[in-house]
Amino acid sequence: MRWWRTQRMALAALLIAAVAMVGVTVWLDVLPSIRPTDRVIEAESSVELSGQTLSLGSVEWGEFEASDGARTLSVRLSSTGGFDASTCGVSTLTETDSSRTWVSSRASIDVPYDEGESSCIAESSSYRILLVFLVPDDADGPFRLDIEGSDDDLARFVIEP
Repeated sequence: MRWWRTQRMALAALLIAAVAMVGVTVWLDVLPSIRPTDRVIEAESSVELSGQTLSLGSVEWGEFEASDGARTLSVRLSSTGGFDASTCGVSTLTETDSSRTWVSSRASIDVPYDEGESSCIAESSSYRILLVFLVPDDADGPFRLDIEGSDDDLARFVIEP
C-alpha cells in the first residue's frame, strides 16, 4: 500500500499524459478526416455550390508543359456566378483505383491567368475556371474532382479523360 502512496503523483501525471495524447490524436487525425456523407454533392455535369452553378467543361491531357515523368490534366469549368456567390476552397483530383490525390498546381507551372480563374470566386456574372493538375505518367483515371464549397459542402465530379 505504501508504494501507491509514494507513486501517486507519477501515476496521476502518466494518466493525464495518456488522456492528452488520445485527445490530441482524435483532434488532429480523426476529426479532420470525418466528412459527413450528406455534404458530398455528386454531380453529373453541373452542381450548385457556394451560391453559384458550376458546370463541367472539357478535360484535356498534356495541354501545358510538365517535367519528366509527369503530365498535366486540365479541367475547365464554367460558373454562372450569382448574387450570393462566395469563394470555394481547395480543388483536389483523386484517382479512384489507388486513392492518390493531387491539388491544382496551376501556379507552379505558370499557367497564364487569361485562361480563366484558378478557383470559384465571389462574382455575380459568369466566368470560367481552369484547374490544372500535375499527375504522374502512370495515372490514367478515372478520377474524382472534389471542390470544397464555402459552407462545408463538397462538389464531386467524375472525370474520365
